[in-house]
Order: sequence, then structure tokens, then C-alpha cells
Amino acid sequence: MKIMLDAGHSGLANQSPVVPEYYESKRMWVLCEYLAEELSFYGFEVFKTRDALEKDIPVVKRGEMAKGCDLFLSLHSNAVDGEKNEYIDRVHVFGAYDNLNNSHELAKILADAINECMGTSGGYVSTRKSDEGEREYYGVLRGARSVGCPLFYIVEHSFHTNKAASIWLLSDDNLRRLARIEAATIAAYFGLSLEYDLGDVDMNRKIDASDYLIVKRAVAGTYDLSPLQQRLADMDTSGNIDVIDYMLLKRKSFEK
Repeated sequence: MKIMLDAGHSGLANQSPVVPEYYESKRMWVLCEYLAEELSFYGFEVFKTRDALEKDIPVVKRGEMAKGCDLFLSLHSNAVDGEKNEYIDRVHVFGAYDNLNNSHELAKILADAINECMGTSGGYVSTRKSDEGEREYYGVLRGARSVGCPLFYIVEHSFHTNKAASIWLLSDDNLRRLARIEAATIAAYFGLSLEYDLGDVDMNRKIDASDYLIVKRAVAGTYDLSPLQQRLADMDTSGNIDVIDYMLLKRKSFEK
């Protein structure tokens, strides 16, 4: 299966008014990189609309790049105007205005999973139809729809006008965990699972002393884990490989 990922903005775009360090463009670029890696672990063929943060491509064109793909995701954080709106903190997944291909089902599952991960006030499916007639309002969705991509979404990871959400999204560890949850949610929807079990660090289809000894060396700094090995070694899903992962894996190997 093929997935097209779109980090929604280029350069230094959409600075948070409450956390100046936060730029939507920069943080969604990082999330896009993490999500591409996580999705690849499930066997998806993953593409990205842009190969550099500074590169700008018209929105409709980015959507059209999903031709031949099974899924298009444009990654964003939202914003509202006015001081009274600073506390709005929720997840919106925008899908086809007419629920094409029952797209709202995956949209709701994704919104709920992201909401739970971020601890926001709720996850919602949203749509917006153009004032000009029966077509999508948002250019990226209009483009993806025009080339026959069956499922296409804009994913709004809460609001960068919210201080707590902006601070949360500034953490690479949080984005790594978010990418992992989004990838797992998408994979489960399509009936896919990881090729290797959690803990099978040496990827030999069994969990034994070899696995936890590799993790012990990695924690000590004498072994470099590949990205997939890091994923398999992260027993507590914290995003970091440490002594807790070693202990959990050792215990799991004795249970086998």
C-alpha cells in the first residue's frame, strides 16, 4: 500500500502567538519524518510531497501528488484568533465533505487516537465544502480527490494558539510517540501489523537472551541500533532505549 505524507507548510510558517519557539511548519516537518519511518515498519510504501523544509509547492499540486496512493495525510496544527480562544485544545481530522469511501471512519479513529495521545479535550471529524459548489474547500484535499486517491485527510494536531499544546508539540519524544500511535492506528485499520514482534531486536523470529543482551549493549553505548531495532527494543514505548527496556525485555525472554 502507498501513502503520501504532506508536512503542511514550508520555511518558518505559523509561529505560535503564545510559545514563540513553536512554528507549525518546523514541528510538522519533524512529525512527518517520524511518521514516514514508523509507517515503513508496517510495510507501507511511503512518499513525501516535499524533500526539504524550505521547499514550497502549491497546495493543489501537493494533493495531486497522491495519484496512485491509497492514503493522503496533510499534517498540521490549528489556530484561532483572539485571546479568549487560547484555551481551545482539540484534534480535528478533515476528510471528504461527502464521506467518500466511508472516509469518516478512519478519520474518527485517527482523531480519537491523537486526542488520547496528546491529552486534548476531544477528537473530531470535520469537513468543509467549497462555497462554489460540490467540491472540497481545502486545496490539498481537492487535489488528492481529483487524482482518485480514495482516502485523503488534513490532520490538525490541536491548536498552536494553545500554550500547553504548543509546548507538547515542541518535544521530539512526544512527536515520536505520536508518530508511532498514528502509524499503528493506520496499520490496524488496514489489517497490518509489525513484521517482527516487540522485543525481537535481532529479528530472528524469537525472543531470547540475544535480544536483551543487544539492548544492554545499546544502553551502554557499545552497540548502534538501527531505526527498526530501536522500535523493537522500546519495550515501554517511551521513545528512548534505556535500562527499563532492558529489564522488561529480559523478563519477557524468560516468559517465553
